[in-house]
Amino acid sequence: MFRSSPSLFNQDAPILRLVFFLLLSLVLLFADLRLHATEQIRSFGQHVLYPVQKILSMPGKYAEFSVEYFSTRNTLKNRVSDQAQQIENLTLLANQAENLESENSNLRKLLNLQQKSPFKTLATEIIYNPTNPVSQKIIINRGTLDGVKPGMPVAGSLGIMGQITRVFTNSSEVALLEEKDFSIPVFVERSGLRGALFGVGRSEPLELRYINNLADLDIGDYLITSGIDGTYPPGIPVAIITKIDRASESSGAIISCRPFSNLNQYLHLMVLLYQPNTIAPLPTESEAVKNRLKLKKGGP
Repeated sequence: MFRSSPSLFNQDAPILRLVFFLLLSLVLLFADLRLHATEQIRSFGQHVLYPVQKILSMPGKYAEFSVEYFSTRNTLKNRVSDQAQQIENLTLLANQAENLESENSNLRKLLNLQQKSPFKTLATEIIYNPTNPVSQKIIINRGTLDGVKPGMPVAGSLGIMGQITRVFTNSSEVALLEEKDFSIPVFVERSGLRGALFGVGRSEPLELRYINNLADLDIGDYLITSGIDGTYPPGIPVAIITKIDRASESSGAIISCRPFSNLNQYLHLMVLLYQPNTIAPLPTESEAVKNRLKLKKGGP
């Protein structure tokens, strides 16, 4: 036969069950608070349930880690992209600053040369470089309105660079030293030998001609303008000797030179408004010649 449940747990006694469990809870609370009776049970339960808690918390942690990973990755990617753009901008600014510094240095040298020159100078800027693979000519932004005339020399901060060949109203054409058959009279600063410096063509060394094979020349000698042609003022640097070929079968040496100024580097140049006195003074007659002329005329 089936036994009936205790009266305490009968369905018709809910008040008794409530009172029983309340009293049991109070007893357990008192025992845990005052007597610490359930610490071992709770510690054992935590020890047993910790792996289960760890396993159950793993999906949430992985989900949080994944969200943080992708968020950090996107942030770093954007930061790297921004820094790469900043590096490109800074590189561009650095190159621009370097070019401006070089240009400012060239302008300061030009101004210093202008202050030391015994003649007037005119600062100018290159506005056009014709696309001719053979010719070495440029166009500057100064013309007849600025007092520029054909034949006037053009210089950079280190020395002569060319000569005005054609003049327009607001611009002029300049033939550089490397222009084929361009010539300029020079002399060797160390020894005083005179010669003529010729251009051979674009990117080719200059040639010093009309020098004897046994002339006193050395690699590294400076060539400066002689001024005897009346076009270039004397004493301005032009080129430096880089190679000497003393051919035994020829009466003249083959002498290669390099211009002092880099002909394809600078943007600003200077026109030398040089107008030498080309009127030669008349030779004076000596006293003896004057006396003979007087005697012929029957004078005292």
